[in-house]
Amino acid sequence: MKKAYGYGSSQGTLFAAKEAYRTIRTNLMFSVAKTGCKTVVFTSSVPGEGKTTSAANVAFSVARSNKKVLLIDLDLRNPHVHRLLKLKGTPGLTNYLSGFNAFEEIVCREVYPNLDVIPAGTISPNPSEMVGSEGMAELLTKLREKYDFIILDTPPLNVVSDALSMLHSTDGVVLVVRPKYTARKEIQRAIASVEFVKGKILGVIVNGVDMEKKNYGRYGRYGRYSRYSYGKEAGEVRVGAEEPETAAASAPEESAASEEKETQ
Repeated sequence: MKKAYGYGSSQGTLFAAKEAYRTIRTNLMFSVAKTGCKTVVFTSSVPGEGKTTSAANVAFSVARSNKKVLLIDLDLRNPHVHRLLKLKGTPGLTNYLSGFNAFEEIVCREVYPNLDVIPAGTISPNPSEMVGSEGMAELLTKLREKYDFIILDTPPLNVVSDALSMLHSTDGVVLVVRPKYTARKEIQRAIASVEFVKGKILGVIVNGVDMEKKNYGRYGRYGRYSRYSYGKEAGEVRVGAEEPETAAASAPEESAASEEKETQ
């Protein structure tokens, strides 16, 4: 397996990321006070904030705690999970929901010990309908019987409403924000959207904080929502970076957050 390390990152940055992901993992497990499978939506207010990188790293972290984890790419318009983990993008979720492929044909087994992944699949002309479909709801019901934790990487809230349609069938949402990139009004708009549909915000991940300068200033308060932070610059920490000495073989070769910013 490849080693996980930060692209241009110092050991101090890696240690901060390692501890931050562990904190996120622990807080998520306590935030969702229920037995059985926990299903969590990861999203952001706008593109380029590192939601996919955050979702993947949390999935790796939870898998390391001996939990069976499934990461699903629900960003059906602009999927990134398969690129980040260097997997085939098709067949995937859309192919299954359209009836073209069986479940075993779309799931990538043991991408990392205890971690399975479902890529988005072929780009669909009706992604919102697929995300909110009866078939999607039925699939999640079946998957909850097989996994301890399901993480859904969804599109930015202020771009499309796909994530909102999932909130009633999940345990809550984690919002990823990026200081000096995301306008405060955009964050407030995203939070208001979740609250409007009576969704539960489990926490806010502040991505790309300079831990030496502590310069997240006006992003430091999100009302009653928990805040976690990691990294020195967004995208520096690679997937699997929680344990620098052992990483997923599919760890990306470049900044995932940067890729997200450029392609969305």
